[in-house]
Amino acid sequence: MSQLLLFHGGSFLFEDPTFEAASEPLVEAAGFIPHYVDYPLGDVTAAVARAQAEAARLRSRYGLDHVFAYGSSAGGTLAALLAGNGLVAAAVAKAPPSDLAEWTWPLTTYGDDYYEQIGLTPEARYRLSPLRRPAQRPLLLLQGRADAVVPAAMSEAFAAKFGEVSLWLLSGGHKAERSRPQVVIRALRWMLRASAAEAVGPGR
Repeated sequence: MSQLLLFHGGSFLFEDPTFEAASEPLVEAAGFIPHYVDYPLGDVTAAVARAQAEAARLRSRYGLDHVFAYGSSAGGTLAALLAGNGLVAAAVAKAPPSDLAEWTWPLTTYGDDYYEQIGLTPEARYRLSPLRRPAQRPLLLLQGRADAVVPAAMSEAFAAKFGEVSLWLLSGGHKAERSRPQVVIRALRWMLRASAAEAVGPGR
């Protein structure tokens, strides 16, 4: 059975109390067993470490080919990093801030010291940006065309840079997927097909 790590959004500062209830029926409909990750807030480096540890725990029990990740917004960044590092078979990220070196929305929302609030130096912002790292495993981005939090151009640039990164653009803003549950189910099932194709690809 396929295992799915799930990471909530919240700008790396907050919980999202609606995430589990909104995603659980979709995860089950897509045929995954959910594992919700309670990652540290206000410390992106620690959040990444928790995501990696949870992925390692599931890989040791089920094997890489049966471990996947889904994340929303900031949680999407964590899911994208796992796929980029080859730590899950495939991932879906909903509107992830994939370039922390250039993501400016939180500066006007949480203050000019936002990146200090989440423990990131300029070097760490670059180093932990999925767009600026390798992309080893299939990743699907779900992105609202009118997203004011994470601009569609950021996801478009991410997908254009890597063959392993695909992009589905949706009508609407940052929560465009909430009114399209079938799109999320299709996206989750896409991971199974993409990882299977990866396993039988050239050189495998």
